[in-house]
Amino acid sequence: MKELERTKRISVSAVLFLLIIVIGVLSFRKPKYVFENNTETTLNKIMEKDYILTQDQLKTIDASQYVLVDVRSNFEYAKGHINNAVNISAPQAFSDENTDFLKKLKNSDKTIVIYGENPDEADSAWMLLYQLGYENVKILCVETIYQDNKFQVKDYALEKPSVDYAKIMNAAKKSSSNQKESTKVKTPKKEPKKVTPKPKKKKRVPEGGC
Repeated sequence: MKELERTKRISVSAVLFLLIIVIGVLSFRKPKYVFENNTETTLNKIMEKDYILTQDQLKTIDASQYVLVDVRSNFEYAKGHINNAVNISAPQAFSDENTDFLKKLKNSDKTIVIYGENPDEADSAWMLLYQLGYENVKILCVETIYQDNKFQVKDYALEKPSVDYAKIMNAAKKSSSNQKESTKVKTPKKEPKKVTPKPKKKKRVPEGGC
């Protein structure tokens, strides 16, 4: 009887263990968004600056080969925007509708051209999309302004970056290589100190008395 109860307990525990595994597998979900390009790749891309388009460069591309994305707020977009531009503001970028739309563009031959109030506003959206694996994303180097209550688009003069990314990356690489070399260098072993034994003093023999 005891052996039967024991086998029953083992079988019940085995079934429970399998159920836990099955529930874990079924409840496991892949993360919705995974970065495909790391920070180093993104910084290299920033230094190349081939992701920036001027208005003149955009005019040389056929309109069917790109999609304009306005990353300003819905209010600013409603006041005025570039013709045929789609509005995807930053807070709405990862809604299901916009995610599906962007994924279709990612798998197409079209280029996603982002613009905002200025390139700085579009830069964060570009960087996020690029890290998510969107290689076909560019920034339109313009600023959008209102003059006499009219929406206008003007060329934007990019200033030199205040941070030298190339210098920082090279310094980081050198420090990491130096750390690796320092770990390889073996520290010399300390030789044990020689201890010279002191000669033992002979015990005096007590002298005899009367």
